[in-house]
Amino acid sequence: MNNRELAALLCGASGTLAEAHRRHVGAYGTLIPHVYMGDVLTHVGRCLGELGRTDEWRFDGELPTILAMLDRAVLEGDRETRNVVVLSFVRDGELEGFFPQLRPHFGPGLRMQVSGR
Repeated sequence: MNNRELAALLCGASGTLAEAHRRHVGAYGTLIPHVYMGDVLTHVGRCLGELGRTDEWRFDGELPTILAMLDRAVLEGDRETRNVVVLSFVRDGELEGFFPQLRPHFGPGLRMQVSGR
């Protein structure tokens, strides 16, 4: 899997990520993977925030699909794609306040990338 394939999968899973991709390509003229992955991380954080405001916290909707795709990218992606997910999703995610809420939902590929595991 390369970065374009991963972006296409993410766009198929989320209308919000598809719109972010459209704006991204419109602004830059091409896919800049590390920048787009920042949009993915921001979207995941917003989704977690919305889940946190409900009476009954459930991890459902598009989040499990997005995380499964990112996990697959770490396990099966080419070197560049793995680097994008590890650096711009996992490592940058570790700096976010929502990361402790997100981390338990990582699959094996993403879990292996967490600092201090």
